[in-house]
Amino acid sequence: MALPRILVLVLAAAALTLGAAPAGAKIQIGISEQNPNMFANKYFKPLGFKYGRIVVPWNILKRKDYWPGYLAAWLAGAKATNIEPHVVFNIQDVAPKYFGKGPTLGQYATLIKGFRKKYPQVKVFTPWDEENHVFQPTAKHPKLAFDYYRILRKACPSCKILAADVLDDSNLTSWLQKFQHYYHGTGTWGLHNYQDANKFRPFSQSWTYKMSKVVRGDIWSTEAGGLVGFKTIKGRVGYKYSLSRQLKAQRYLFKLMGNARVRSRYKRVYIYDFFGTWDAKGHRDNRWDSGLIARGANGKPRPAYYDLKKTIAKNRSAPARASMR
Repeated sequence: MALPRILVLVLAAAALTLGAAPAGAKIQIGISEQNPNMFANKYFKPLGFKYGRIVVPWNILKRKDYWPGYLAAWLAGAKATNIEPHVVFNIQDVAPKYFGKGPTLGQYATLIKGFRKKYPQVKVFTPWDEENHVFQPTAKHPKLAFDYYRILRKACPSCKILAADVLDDSNLTSWLQKFQHYYHGTGTWGLHNYQDANKFRPFSQSWTYKMSKVVRGDIWSTEAGGLVGFKTIKGRVGYKYSLSRQLKAQRYLFKLMGNARVRSRYKRVYIYDFFGTWDAKGHRDNRWDSGLIARGANGKPRPAYYDLKKTIAKNRSAPARASMR
């Protein structure tokens, strides 16, 4: 039996509201950066960021090194510049002896209790960083990732807590499917889609698209950007120094998330990162460089900086993205 014309129109309008966002719909753009000096840098304020993300070692409350003061300075800078802080927990250090090693559930619960008491201003969390990455204790143990989430959710029911945070690697789908044996919600998910952007993967083959088919709910690109240069831990050159590639990759990142098939799902992106570690001749003090400004105290903005500034300005005037929930 044919539906009345008015009902057909109502259902069609509802489908459009739920399934797609208006062309040019805005995405929230933030920055992921470890260095608290970012907030005082003269090139930071003009970008107009509202969201900031920092990754900290899980044992930060017991450390006697620079980390406690570093985080305190970072949070103070975020407060002074009206940036919403987003904290992520990680292995103790990016060194082989720490790979695959994380806190027990008891240690994690103690960490969260102490962290919430010491830093009550933090209301946005990722329970663990890049949970499907081979370096992480959660890579082969998705239930551990769920238990970390469960502990954090119980400790702060009112906080914004990402369900899981994954890298765009070959095990993304299988890891998320296993994780969802334990997590059955439609919360917000995190994706690091570096490879999609820097390898210029076609949309249909990208993890940016594939992830939208595996999980329900909103997705944040919690760490992404164009690479200036990259070397593996073993010293293999992954990407040679190139500012033009960084710019193209950053633009492609927004193109992927702006595709009509997923643009209502991707609500936020954190560009990584602010400070570069390589100079104009490719001389480096770090194996990774995706910075918006060049290395050094007087580092100048790179082309990707100015392009991002334009993108942020456009997003301020664009309509909000429709919710899929």
